[in-house]
Amino acid sequence: MLLWIVLLKAALCVAIGNVTRDVCKEQICSCDAVEGDLHVDCEKRGFANLHHLTGPSSQFYHLLLHGNSLSRLFPNEFANFYNAVSLHLENNGLHDIVPGAFLGLQLVKRLHINNNKIRSFKRNTFLGLDDLEYLQADFNLLRDIDPSVFRDLNKLEVLILNDNLISALPVNVFQHVPITHLDLRGNRIKTLPYEGVLEQIPGIVEVLLEDNPWDCNCDLLSLKEWLENIPQNALIGTVICEAPTRLQGRDLNETAEAELCPSKNGVDSSLVAPPTQDETSEPGPSPTPSRSGEPHTPGGGNQGRPKSRENWQLKTKLTGAAAAGTGTADREPPSNASCPQTCSCKLIGSRQGLGVNCEGRKIESVASLKPRPLGAHELNLRENNIHTVRRNQFRGYGSLNLLDLGGNNIKVIENGTFQNLSELRWLYVDKNYLDALTPEMFSGLQNLEYLSLEYNDIQLIAAATFSPMPNLRVLFLNNNLLKSLPADAFLGVSLSKISLHNNYFTSLAVPGVLDQLGSIIQIDLHGNPWDCSCSIVPFKQWTDRLGADVVVSDLKCESPEVFWKRDFRRVRNDLMCPELYVKAPTAPPPGNSTLSAEPHPNSYLEPNRVSISVLVPGLLLVFVTSAFTVVGMLVFILRNRKRSKRRDGNSSASEINSLQTVCDGSAYWHSGYSAAADVAGGGGGGGGGGGGGGSHRGYDCGAHLLSDK
Repeated sequence: MLLWIVLLKAALCVAIGNVTRDVCKEQICSCDAVEGDLHVDCEKRGFANLHHLTGPSSQFYHLLLHGNSLSRLFPNEFANFYNAVSLHLENNGLHDIVPGAFLGLQLVKRLHINNNKIRSFKRNTFLGLDDLEYLQADFNLLRDIDPSVFRDLNKLEVLILNDNLISALPVNVFQHVPITHLDLRGNRIKTLPYEGVLEQIPGIVEVLLEDNPWDCNCDLLSLKEWLENIPQNALIGTVICEAPTRLQGRDLNETAEAELCPSKNGVDSSLVAPPTQDETSEPGPSPTPSRSGEPHTPGGGNQGRPKSRENWQLKTKLTGAAAAGTGTADREPPSNASCPQTCSCKLIGSRQGLGVNCEGRKIESVASLKPRPLGAHELNLRENNIHTVRRNQFRGYGSLNLLDLGGNNIKVIENGTFQNLSELRWLYVDKNYLDALTPEMFSGLQNLEYLSLEYNDIQLIAAATFSPMPNLRVLFLNNNLLKSLPADAFLGVSLSKISLHNNYFTSLAVPGVLDQLGSIIQIDLHGNPWDCSCSIVPFKQWTDRLGADVVVSDLKCESPEVFWKRDFRRVRNDLMCPELYVKAPTAPPPGNSTLSAEPHPNSYLEPNRVSISVLVPGLLLVFVTSAFTVVGMLVFILRNRKRSKRRDGNSSASEINSLQTVCDGSAYWHSGYSAAADVAGGGGGGGGGGGGGGSHRGYDCGAHLLSDK
């Protein structure tokens, strides 16, 4: 008997489990077409599992499940969502993915599991994701990674693992995986071996390594050499040493092999020419205060400041001379190379390009560099006292690949200053006092890829300012005084990353501005006083289309007070702008007084044409005008009838005629008075009273005439 009960319960469970509800047909989720793609938005629906739900079976779609309660994913969790092509699981409190959870999602190309509590990637965590190309798992508690977890993902190109607890990558973790973009920022990595790790990602075009406690010893020589041999068009994050103490704060790129590994034989420690005071033992640049008062370490160090994910600090090797280093020590510059007297110089890379370091030498003008380092590939003029950069000061510097003018007192950059720097790829003008940007300021920089303008006083950007730089990929405009961006600001530019945080934007225009960012993959907008009213709705819809993987920061409202500190992407459009939405014409059904208004199609583009505050006074004016017209016509008709009666009954005597004229005038005056009384009385009763008064006054006048006669 007990066996039958168990079997019956099992059968009931199977029967119930087979009853699934279509999330679109039953309106469990919001299903909308966005630019031709179906988005199944199940955000914040309180789902703890998905076994009772199913997705559309007739078309492909993006499945958005962020903000639910999917804390653990069991095998075949998504079996009913086999047509999904992307999956968003952010902010679910997800801590465990049982192998087999993604079975059936063979069409998914993008998976977002960031902002959860995942601690490990097991061997078959991603089993079933045969077509996965993009995996975002940042801001978790990830510590342990199985060496074979990515082995079957033979289409995976983008892997985002920043801000986790990873201390090391296992050997062969990238075997047979075609990684091109790798983000390891903000972890606990001390070293990164070449054998078994770096050698397996030969096609890398972007690797981000900042905010890790790098131990700069002999084990890091292979990483240094690998970074120097990365292709010229790659974006590389800086590696800042945390240990040993003597190298703390130093950029691995700027640290000689003899300093990394003093015990290694055969290393040439003669790095500087002409000789300066102990260049090889010179400590790294000391932190200097930023415009915001926070200490800042040049070169991307994080000493003394809170970790900030918005600072990408992608400083890479030089093209040509420095892009393909051999790992051998830098050699003394050839005799025909000129090094300014106050600076230090060294040859870098396999092609021996000249690097000129004039940082912190109290230089007041570029023209004061004697002799001029015309063959330089890298020129560092950071933390000097330059106020103006003039048009002809860089004439002859055609080989420059990197120019650092940050941390000066620059207020003016004359038009055409960079006209001859056609090979320049990296330009730093941060921490200065520029207040306006124009296209002429950047003419000639057709190959520039990276531009840092953060921490200036920029208030105005002219239209098409960045058009002279068609290859620009990374742009920093954060910590300025910007309130708006002009139309066509990014015309002809294919930006990948842009930072606009900590300005004074209340909103951003979409036509001619944001819609020109078609290639964006990272955009930072936090720290602006967003005005969450009608004007921000198009901007909000633009951010919604980007997806959570592109907008990397929160967008909190500054006004109105009801939305203060709320992320406007989480506020409904009809709450921010009620006038753009029209209530349904029929009354809500009984017992459903909270029925919300239905949005008008394209309401943010076509608001209601006639406001009720304009319609009611207009109708009232028409009504009053019509009433006055009717009353006037009645007065005119009554007066004519009285005159005709008096003319018929009093035609016998001339003196009576003269007196009748007087009576007619009196009647006319009283008729007018009656009409006025009609208007004042506001109705038919008032009009009747006025007419009676006029007749009575005429009757008295006629009786007086008869008695005299």
